[in-house]
Amino acid sequence: MTLSVEVSARLRSAGESHLSRLVTSGFISALLRQDPTLWGPEAEDEASIRLGWTSSPDVRRGLGAELAQLREELAAGGIVRVVLCGMGGSSLGPEVMAAWAGLPLVVVDSTHPDQIAPELAQDLSHTVVVVSSKSGGTVETDSQKRAFEAALSAQSLDVRRHMVVVTDPGSPLETTARAAGLRVFTGDATIGGRFSALSPFGLVPLGLAGLDVNAFLDDALAGFTACSLTDETNPALLLGVSLSSGHPDVNKLLYRGDSSLPGFGDWIEQLVAESTGKDGSGLLPVVKSSLERPPDSLTIGPGSSGCDIEISGGLAEQIVLWEYATAVACAVIGVNPFDQPNVESAKVAARELLGTNEPQARKETAVAGVSVFTANTGVSVSDMTEISPLVAQLLGERGYLALCVFGPSADHNAWRRCADALEKKLSRPVTLGFGPRFLHSTGQLHKGAAPEGVFLQLIQQPENAVAIPGRDFDFGDLLMSQAHGDAQVLSETGQPVVSITGTAAAMDLVRSALCS
Repeated sequence: MTLSVEVSARLRSAGESHLSRLVTSGFISALLRQDPTLWGPEAEDEASIRLGWTSSPDVRRGLGAELAQLREELAAGGIVRVVLCGMGGSSLGPEVMAAWAGLPLVVVDSTHPDQIAPELAQDLSHTVVVVSSKSGGTVETDSQKRAFEAALSAQSLDVRRHMVVVTDPGSPLETTARAAGLRVFTGDATIGGRFSALSPFGLVPLGLAGLDVNAFLDDALAGFTACSLTDETNPALLLGVSLSSGHPDVNKLLYRGDSSLPGFGDWIEQLVAESTGKDGSGLLPVVKSSLERPPDSLTIGPGSSGCDIEISGGLAEQIVLWEYATAVACAVIGVNPFDQPNVESAKVAARELLGTNEPQARKETAVAGVSVFTANTGVSVSDMTEISPLVAQLLGERGYLALCVFGPSADHNAWRRCADALEKKLSRPVTLGFGPRFLHSTGQLHKGAAPEGVFLQLIQQPENAVAIPGRDFDFGDLLMSQAHGDAQVLSETGQPVVSITGTAAAMDLVRSALCS
């Protein structure tokens, strides 16, 4: 499929001066030679160590044969099922690629005990667990690794045969994994997580699941060739300028979705939101939105869809397109695309809650079988039917509602229907994120961009207890600390937060009350 980007006459006119400036200044040539000055002096230090993703996809050719050989070795021993433990860019890229290719890949990017417990209870004799983390210090992935090591040992399985690690060269995880005799694939330390889909972090789990890596790289190379053009025909320049030239007045991207690229919106959401959402700026992708275009929004869809921006191309081509376009958009907006300061603030809050022997309980109110915490709402909640009208009042003309679900992703379709119903009811954008996954994605924009969000946090109490070997907290403790820590940091921004905690049965009733 040939990569193309078409934009409305209005958008093309609005971005004409930016496009001309970027072409005249040689932005693409500078990006290809990994010039760290493109986003201003404050971003230079970070950019100088984060531009490895601009290299040609051809540099990964050798990985395809290596993965095919390992896949055959594993299959010969009956190991044919692939489970991926990772967060953020280490899981979103592979998840989308697997869905597109129709390959079986189990992604474990949750700390909810009710999602973790069934995976640990599986017969793991036919499973290889891929642990993917740049440093190994990500608490979610480290906890998942510990739990799977224990589960493999409990089933008398050799961890060295059933676990593969993907990490940065020289990382603490590489050191410990090699010492334990695990198979290790190293990435590129100059590629940040959200730009890593075409690096070993994306390709290793998919190669083990059956992807023809070199054929995929062929498609990526076609996208790279198109996005390396230095004139106004470069689709990434056009897309990046079109996304950003109306900012800050236009800062919502209503992504209609493309049935040929299932789940791709979730990957775009992380890449764009986490890259742009800081210093009071940001572009918020709203996945699967059906809203007519509000004044502060653009609509994006597949070719011939009648949207403001129409995009055609295969998955690998579009991965390259969106990476380059995001770098362009950040240059237009004037932000560093490679840092995530507000992701770190939520992590700090969670660690502080975990490290406190007797954390101070936040003030919650019992309402209809659940407990409710509110901040910056101006009123308390005494009945579930009050929440939708309250949210409508808080949204105003430019607001968006973020549904932040700390529950098993098996409930994704039910919450998706709820988000769709709320969007129709409120006539404002509604995003859906599952925690802690979204903390490594839109979580940055929630706290770092313009304070336009209303946050409805839904915490499903775990029915299972799952230990984390070597830690003095379990997955339930970790989940609650992440949810409460995020609510705490959000409330400190002055934005409204409503947090509801209850059992699975209670959450069904909450969903019905919210979305009917």
